[in-house]
Amino acid sequence: MEQMNVEESMKVNIDFSQENLPKSAKKLQPLVYRFGDNFCCLLGPDTSTGVFGTGETALLAIADWDAHLTTRLAKAAEDDEE
Repeated sequence: MEQMNVEESMKVNIDFSQENLPKSAKKLQPLVYRFGDNFCCLLGPDTSTGVFGTGETALLAIADWDAHLTTRLAKAAEDDEE
């Protein structure tokens, strides 16, 4: 799947080996970035077709992303790239 890219200054460096991260984040290593006062987490080409999460911290954004990923996988069609 194509991955959206953002300016380097917006990216948040995440250590994906942290114990408190979901297994899905450790494996898929989604993009985490700042947008205004929020943190965003995305796997995919954009926020509408990819799996997207937000939060007040990077960890909350990753947790929100993981919840959306779980929902998407439960409803995935055969042609879904996820």
